[in-house]
Amino acid sequence: MRKSRSGHTIDVVFVLALACAFAASILIVLMLGANIYGHIQKTSDVQFNERVTLSYITAKVRSSDIAGGVETGEFGGASALYLTEEIYGEEFCTIIYYHDGWLREIFTDRESAFAEDSWLAPDAGMPLLEVDYLSFHMIKPTLLSVEYSDKYGSSGQIFVNVRSEGGGDL
Repeated sequence: MRKSRSGHTIDVVFVLALACAFAASILIVLMLGANIYGHIQKTSDVQFNERVTLSYITAKVRSSDIAGGVETGEFGGASALYLTEEIYGEEFCTIIYYHDGWLREIFTDRESAFAEDSWLAPDAGMPLLEVDYLSFHMIKPTLLSVEYSDKYGSSGQIFVNVRSEGGGDL
């Protein structure tokens, strides 16, 4: 028995249509996967940036939690956190602040940190993480408020208990 020419054409068209449908479904799955991956990556970046920024500040406050060691103020026209510590009998200060889209840190002697005519410039600090806004406020002598927002539009606020100011154990 011989197949007719039209039956052979129908078989070829059916196989090509099936191959095209398979290729189209692969392309759709790949495009959806790429979109999902991009969304997951952005969400991961946002959460990482927020967690690291707020955890970094909390850890720095905890490490400098001595009586009179945690103060807020201004540095370079922006809100700043001053963390004082004593090393080999001399007082040093870590200044954490926002400048030009970055969370920055400077470590210097206490006199330079609080001097009106200090040589310290805001762009001298080491840039650590990209942020859009950072603000420090002592709500009470024992409670520090840190407000934060980043380039992704995520924002947050934490409250850090400064235990040494209230006489608590470290």
